[in-house]
Parts: sequence; C-alpha cells; structure tokens
Amino acid sequence: MKLNKYFISASIAVASLSMVSCVGDLDLTPTDPSQITQGSFVDDPKGYMERVLADVYLQFATYGANGDASVQGFDGGMSTFQRAIFILEEVPTDEASWIPSDADYGLFQYGIIPASNTVVMGTYSRLFINIATCNQFIQTVNNGSFAIKDPEVKLLAEEYIRQARILRAGAYFYAIDCFGNVPYADENVLMGEVAPQLSTDFKEGRRLVYEKVVTDLEDIVAWYKANDPNNRPPYGYVGLDVAESLLVKFYLNADVYTGNPGMPAYDKCLEHAEAIINRLKGSGFKGSGLANGYHQNFGFNNKDFAIGGENAVNEIIWDIPQEQTTLNLDGLGLMSYANGTFMCNAWIGDATENDGFKIGISEYNSGNGWKCMVARPEFVENFDWDANMESSVDKRVKFWKTRKDGFALENISLNQADWGSNGYLAVKYTNWYINNYNEIERGGSPSPTDQLGVDYAMIRLSEIYLSAAEALIMNGGSRSVATGYINYVRERAGLQPLASASMGDLRAERARELYTESTRRTDLIRYGLWLSGYNWSWKNQQRTGVDYPERFLVYPLPSTVVSRNGYVQNPGY
Repeated sequence: MKLNKYFISASIAVASLSMVSCVGDLDLTPTDPSQITQGSFVDDPKGYMERVLADVYLQFATYGANGDASVQGFDGGMSTFQRAIFILEEVPTDEASWIPSDADYGLFQYGIIPASNTVVMGTYSRLFINIATCNQFIQTVNNGSFAIKDPEVKLLAEEYIRQARILRAGAYFYAIDCFGNVPYADENVLMGEVAPQLSTDFKEGRRLVYEKVVTDLEDIVAWYKANDPNNRPPYGYVGLDVAESLLVKFYLNADVYTGNPGMPAYDKCLEHAEAIINRLKGSGFKGSGLANGYHQNFGFNNKDFAIGGENAVNEIIWDIPQEQTTLNLDGLGLMSYANGTFMCNAWIGDATENDGFKIGISEYNSGNGWKCMVARPEFVENFDWDANMESSVDKRVKFWKTRKDGFALENISLNQADWGSNGYLAVKYTNWYINNYNEIERGGSPSPTDQLGVDYAMIRLSEIYLSAAEALIMNGGSRSVATGYINYVRERAGLQPLASASMGDLRAERARELYTESTRRTDLIRYGLWLSGYNWSWKNQQRTGVDYPERFLVYPLPSTVVSRNGYVQNPGY
C-alpha cells in the first residue's frame, strides 16, 4: 500500500461506514457521504479496504477530509490529534503556554480545567473518535463487508487490523494518561452502543483499561516477532516498532496507571526498549540509529528519517505525515493547522519596526506566524546557557529566540498582547531542509507556505533510549549502559558526555531532548513533581506558581459525557 495513493487521497474513505460513535457521546461526521456506499466494496475489495483504512490514518493526521472537521463545535485546527495531545500534555506545564485569551483554551495554560470546559470535550472527543474509527474498520473487515475472497487479500486484511489495533492503543495511551478511568471500547462494542467504564472505582477502572490495552499490544508484538520479525511498514504506517514503543510508554508509567507505586514495570519497559534499539541502531549518529542532525527530525525533510522514509536512519518511529499540495504531481496533499505547521507557526511571527525584538517568519521558511506561544523560564533554565542566557552550546536551541534577539526570559504575563516581552520562543520545527550537520540547506527547501508539509514525530528513538536509561536507573540495572544511552542524546546535541548518569541527569536530559513533544506532563507526574515539589510561572494562575490540588493528576471527564452516559466522574471534580 502506497501512502501517496491512498493516505493522501483519502477523501472517500469512511463515508461508507455508519459513523455513529461507539461511546455514544461524540458528534462524528461522515467524510464524504455522497461518493461511495458499502455496496461498492464488492467491486474492488482490496482497494476499498485500503481506502477505508486510509481514513483511520487520516483521523490521526488532520481534522477530517476535505476540510470537514470530525469534532463538531470545536475549532478544526485544535481538534486534530496532535494538537489535542499538545493541549493536554504541554500547555499546562513549564514548557509551553497558549497565550490567546479564549476563555476555555486560555485556562489550560494555568492548569485549571473544569469538567464543563469545551476544550476538554473537544480533546476527549478527538481521542474517542479515533478509537471509534479504528474499531469500525476492524468490524467492517470482520463482518465480511469488503467481500474478501482472495487468500492474499485476507492476509493483508489481518495486517490492516493489526495496524488499526496499534493506532487504537496509541489513542488509548493518551486517554488513560490524561483522563484515567475512561470507557473501554474494542471491536466487540457495536456501533451505537455506549462503551462501559470497567469499574466505578477510579483506580481499578484505570488499571483495567490499562491492562486490556497492554495485553492487546503484547499480543500484536508477539505475532510480529514470531511471523514478521523484521517488519518495516511503508512510510506513514504503523507496525512492530510503534506497537513496541507504545508498550515502552505504558510500562514506564505503569505504577501511575495501575495506581500501585509498589508495582512498576521497569523490567518490561527495558525489554521492549532494547528490542527497538537493537532493530533500529547501526546507522546515523555513532551508529545509534539517531539522525546525525537533531533538527532533521523537525525540518522539511523529516519524512526521510521516519520508518519507511528515504534515509537509512529511521529515528522517527511513529510519524504523522503532512504533504504540501504544491509538491505532488497529482495536486493532492495532506495538510492541517496541526503537526509541523502548528509546531512552527504557533511560536513565530513578524516583528515590526517599533518592536524591541527581532524575528521574521522568513527565518523559518514559513508563510505565516501566529504569535501564540512562549516558553516558561523554569524550563528554559534547564539548558546550558552563557552568563546572559542568550546563547547555548546545546544545538537543540538552534532556532530559539532569546535575549540576543530582544526577547525577555520572564513571563510578565501569559497574554498575547505581551508577546515578545513575556518569554523566549522555543522553536523546534521549521520548513527548512536540514542536513547531517544540523544546518539549513536552502536549495533543498520548499517555498514558504501558510500550511507546512512538515511531518510530526509522535515517538522518536531518542525517547526510547531515554526510557531505557530511566528503567535501568530506577530498577538497579547497569549504570554504565544507562549512561551510554543518555550520552548518545547529549553528544549529538553538542554536550560533553557524562561519566555516570544519575536520575537527576536523566530527568534534565529528557526535558531538553523531548521538549514540546507531548511527554512533559506525563513525566512530571511520574517524577512526583506535578502537583508539588516543583513550581513554574503561572502554575495554578499564580505569577510564581503554586501547587496543584490532587485532582489535577487527571483531567475531568467532560460533564456532557458523564451525564449522557452515566459515567462516574473522576475524583474531586
């Protein structure tokens, strides 16, 4: 299956399916209801199956085909999977903020989220729309709707079901992480049925959903290792490495999700992390499997470094593709106001002659800049700066705007009107072609556009290295091996290697390496630093930050979902 044939031209994909939510609480709009019906499937079983699978992937890449947002009553750009995750995982933390004054969205930068918040409903809906779409695809294959008779196509259908299960697990990771005791729906929950919470007790319910998703992933990984151990899916699709990477993320946080701090799963985390490392290492930076240039993961050519991409280095394990229409001969594209576009344009803007700071969108090869985000000083201070905090030897801040450009470190406010004087700009993504020396190559770069054809790296190999190192340190494993894993990340960034890494070193390196990659809230909770023990600017809406109440360990379930489906609300809300 070729991405450019099916994924990018997925305009008719799910119209044939009865787009009724499997959880009874979502407004899910058909993609293109006029174009195909289920009766068409018999004409080309394989082709239509691939088109329908394409929409499963489409729901992770943009808000919906042909500009039709799947989440109704919520800003289309915000309703994409990547932005929904970013809102939940990054905006309330020390790393980033969203400074426009929208009443509901604006509360996220302070971490104060009531159950009636429309953004909670929108982000929750995105996760469960994606889960519903995965389940629908599996059901449509299993009930014979595609009229598949060819044995080879039947085997292909089984592989596509595995991919849908992996994507479903990816959505469930964030649902469990952010909302806790969420309803569980797999392909056995019929469309139109309300998926149940597995327990009315918060801890037990969260643990049971976690166990179901992890068991399913373990089954998928075991199948691949027995039948397709060298699995390499085409560019843009998921397979063994994504499934096993999700297990790494689940097991790293197992004590949080099971509600039992005495039962971590570091041994399982390490087992799966090192299996991934062993498959992907051998090329790239010092043979680690990491790209030679850090920003090759975040530039115009980052698709080359995804599994199935053109480069031998496959650091981006789970990739969300984007593609500019101007670069496709057929005139089709896969664009959104999320992913690489959001991660570049939300930070940047053009300075005027009267501004005391200097920045232009042309510096990032973009056609737009929104002036919507700033970093918080407590996060910025994690990096190795000069005495004035203007410049750093750390290559990961290459595209930042700091004091050297006239930007203020401190957050005098989190208001958009103060942009330029209320925080550094932690820009990571650009529309430039980045070479092995982490330098811009203008000749290989596209023309600037409003929406950028820059993919989003959901999971990278560097995260797997750091997760393996954490599992080793926390479980009393080899400190030298853990240090070696951390040093791959440090040395690529231009920092000196550590002689022996501590847990403090690991935490700092993880913050520097994975900043704004939607891991920060999860990490701080795992470290026991989310509620108290560490404060940052405007945490809980106080200038110098104050502790969060215990209920903030998870978000509330949307009040409309609770009332409509009879769910038990999360504790404290």
